[in-house]
Amino acid sequence: MAKIIAIINEKGGVGKTATATTLAYLLSKRGHRTALLDFDGQGHSSIIFGVKNPNKLEVTINTLLRKLVEDEPLPEPESYIIKTGCGVDLIPSNTQLFTLERNLCNVDFRERILTQYIDTIKDSYEYIIIDCMPQMGTPMINVMMCADSIIIPTQAELLSAQGLAELLKHHQAIQRNSNHRLRIEGILITMDSPNTILSAQVNELIQRGFADKVPIFKTHIPRSIKVAEAVLHHQTICEFLPGNPAAIAYGQFADELLSGGHGKIAERSV
Repeated sequence: MAKIIAIINEKGGVGKTATATTLAYLLSKRGHRTALLDFDGQGHSSIIFGVKNPNKLEVTINTLLRKLVEDEPLPEPESYIIKTGCGVDLIPSNTQLFTLERNLCNVDFRERILTQYIDTIKDSYEYIIIDCMPQMGTPMINVMMCADSIIIPTQAELLSAQGLAELLKHHQAIQRNSNHRLRIEGILITMDSPNTILSAQVNELIQRGFADKVPIFKTHIPRSIKVAEAVLHHQTICEFLPGNPAAIAYGQFADELLSGGHGKIAERSV
């Protein structure tokens, strides 16, 4: 049964999609059956994994959730899951997902629709990585209800760090009241410029403000324009330039996560 790991931050532009896709890629390359669920209407994870125009797809995660809401049978996974060239199975997304909040507003048990879907595929994988949209609401609550754990990528900038406290409040509320198994794997510092005073100050702020509350990964992901260039080639940075410092750091982050450097990956409760 799969472990569900959600990559979450309420702020955009923090390396969330790069982290989700690269982690999924690295888990697959380490021999784990891995799927990535693109749960952001921008469809950036889908693009990285080779979908040139997500809006032309007939079946996306929004299609599947709508069928569940309308009590219609789901298509067979083989008909819509995209087999990527790097071994990751992709459940794609597109701009239709932006309508999900509105479509769920009058639905009973609307916070558990995504859990219903995940339950149909979880036995086929060891890991399911979810790339989340960058705002709190019913879709994000759905993610937190179905996930075993979350990773919080945070850019080494002040405004990015300031949003952490609010996200932690949401996590605590859901863990306390609904999904008791939900844990935080850690905060991952991304787009780090270790030789600048600003990065050093923000890193110190994060350590001082959160180290006693949640784990913080020892590995930091350095800023690199090559991460954005890799997207143009529909690749993660680890495929595009495996010797790039960001690619090397992502590999170290995956090793840290899998080795349980600050606590092993959460086991899914049965």
